[in-house]
Amino acid sequence: MRLALRGYRVCLMDADPQASLTTFFGYQPEIDFRKGGTLYDAIRYNDGDASRAPITDVLRKTYFPNLDLVPGGIMLSEFETETPMALSRGEQPVFFNRLRDSMCQVEDDYDIVLIDRSPQLGYLTMPAVCASTSLLMTIIPERVDLASASQFLTMASRVLEVLHSNGGIGAYDNFAYLLTRFDTAISTQQDLAEWIRQLLGDSVIASPFLKSSAVSEAGLSQKTIFEVDLAASKNRKTYDRALDSAIGFSNDIERMIQSAWGRGGKDET
Repeated sequence: MRLALRGYRVCLMDADPQASLTTFFGYQPEIDFRKGGTLYDAIRYNDGDASRAPITDVLRKTYFPNLDLVPGGIMLSEFETETPMALSRGEQPVFFNRLRDSMCQVEDDYDIVLIDRSPQLGYLTMPAVCASTSLLMTIIPERVDLASASQFLTMASRVLEVLHSNGGIGAYDNFAYLLTRFDTAISTQQDLAEWIRQLLGDSVIASPFLKSSAVSEAGLSQKTIFEVDLAASKNRKTYDRALDSAIGFSNDIERMIQSAWGRGGKDET
């Protein structure tokens, strides 16, 4: 939403079967897309009379200007089970190129495409990884979450090596990390955050996304922090702080995008 407010034409792709992103835009995936209409239709394999649909058939305008959505849904989980059979019969394009191939149909219509994927390294994740020019990984500065992130990166590095050797991916413009749900009142989180920055250097986005009750309260009313009526809020300072946090890391991401394009960032207001 921040990038859309900045004037970019943004497309969101929900590549997660749980479809939380889709739900935030007012849909009930299990009801609204029971008979199709999700990203699955654009990357699915041929099966009798059913075949892959153009991504334009499932692309939807949202209520937010400059922001379109390709919904997710439970049918995306079928892609995981169908891929081994498709590989055995040599169906093209191969699974890790199917999303990239579909995105080519709308490449000129958007400045930025953001893909929300599930946190597993399955057949559904790899098409999103291969279609992307940058990767953003969130890290919660807690010991258990950090250990989990370390294991995930170890597995991911092996998968990326295989994809690279098979022509699935090249070099990324950015592989960045965002500290999220960061509670500045907890000293151990501050210590871990500092250690993460020392370990990963400039690849860690400068502005963390703070943990805030304002974000949770907005979510309960199916809103993001950008949609809350601050004038009517009883906790104005809390919302202002959360909004400043969201704007801060969004601006950092925008600068990364502009740098990858070989440009200077827009005036950040």
